[in-house]
Amino acid sequence: MKAVGIVSGLAVLAALTAGGAAQAENLSVNTTVAPYCGIRLANVSSGTASVAHEAEQMVANLELACNTGGTAQLVVNPLNGDFKNGNNLINYAMRFDAADNAFDINTTDAYPGDAEGSGKFTRNKVGYSQSLANGSAAQFYLNVNVAAPGPAPLGQTFYPANAAPAGTYNESFSFELSAI
Repeated sequence: MKAVGIVSGLAVLAALTAGGAAQAENLSVNTTVAPYCGIRLANVSSGTASVAHEAEQMVANLELACNTGGTAQLVVNPLNGDFKNGNNLINYAMRFDAADNAFDINTTDAYPGDAEGSGKFTRNKVGYSQSLANGSAAQFYLNVNVAAPGPAPLGQTFYPANAAPAGTYNESFSFELSAI
């Protein structure tokens, strides 16, 4: 009985392979990666930080991430260019140090007298970068121990940080990373 079952099974298999035409199936699979581009403060949860009246100091760690195949553009925009308390001003210098040197901003006065002349600082990274897509670190530094570049705007007074009238002096910065 076992021998008959094996022989008849082989006969069926031979009939299927010899008489039938071969068939092929194709499967096409694709996936979409959504574009993203952004920057976040990595160590300043409230969006507020303080700076002492010392030498240059790191104020914030940031993370830049962008998966564009074109150009990633970073814009750092100081609101005033000086720390302000009413009509009292404290001048400062800023620096942006990124793991990807295309985004670096060398130490500069924010305003007046910034090297780019607009108060905004723009940096571009051309082409796709896997390290930027994965998230790239950057640090933002300030130094309030810098001399004012010239006379203060009308009705305002520059003071050195260590000799300014008492009070809270404010400045705001916006950081934007976008695909262009």
